[in-house]
Amino acid sequence: MKHFVTSLIALALVGAGSLIGCSDDSNNTTGGGGNGGGGGGGNGGGGVIPLDDLGTKTAELYCGLVYSCCTMAEQAEAFGSLDPKPTNEAECAQAFKGFYDNMVLPDLKAAVEAGRLEYDGELLASCTVKVANDCTAIAGDPFEKDAECGKIFVGKVEGGGDCADDDECAGADSVCIGNDGMAFGKCQPRGGAGAACDFDGDCTTGYCDFPSNMCAELKALGDACIGFDCKDSYCEGMTSVCTAKKADGAACTSFDECVSGECDTMTNTCVAPPAPICDGM
Repeated sequence: MKHFVTSLIALALVGAGSLIGCSDDSNNTTGGGGNGGGGGGGNGGGGVIPLDDLGTKTAELYCGLVYSCCTMAEQAEAFGSLDPKPTNEAECAQAFKGFYDNMVLPDLKAAVEAGRLEYDGELLASCTVKVANDCTAIAGDPFEKDAECGKIFVGKVEGGGDCADDDECAGADSVCIGNDGMAFGKCQPRGGAGAACDFDGDCTTGYCDFPSNMCAELKALGDACIGFDCKDSYCEGMTSVCTAKKADGAACTSFDECVSGECDTMTNTCVAPPAPICDGM
């Protein structure tokens, strides 16, 4: 898995992920829970949240926002494929805690216990209070807009060290290359054309050529292409040529054809992006 999923909406849809934001900043010196979380107490920021309680607290945060920010229709969308869907805030919190504790927390605990991640339970406690009424936090990482809160987890693996995820790497622009879910990868700087890669985000060029697992330059308008390798254009399926993207109202068959990034599958036309959900009732 590359980067912990940072939205519990995504967690509902795919059954895995993480609400908490991670940072590659190895110079974080925030105290708090330290490795393993710790007990109660604190300095006015809400005490310390032990790592074992991470699922409980983040599920409570998310569900509190869903029930205070979302209409009933938006709640149904936020709950994704959950079956049965929660009917109240308590059921919501219990459902997401179950997902989190079973599918996310074990990997986080293993990384913290091995010293690949550092967890700050005091910072989580204070940041939970900070974003508790921020409806915009539902759509993504609830702490990503705050530089300090983005350091609840901090990567500690230096270049060349074993890693299971990008977030475990200490370098500001370091990624985990070669992790396949069965074996560890190695932390190394994000590479240019010709560097090894697993995902587009591993490359300074923004494109990983998957057949070769090497970073490559994106293709220019009019160049031959094979898929999602065009810069500011799309790969036209019939001609295999990078082609200018289409304005709203134009015919389309996939999202990448549209300037807006949205192709209405009912009408097969490019449309404006949908309004954000859960922006307050």
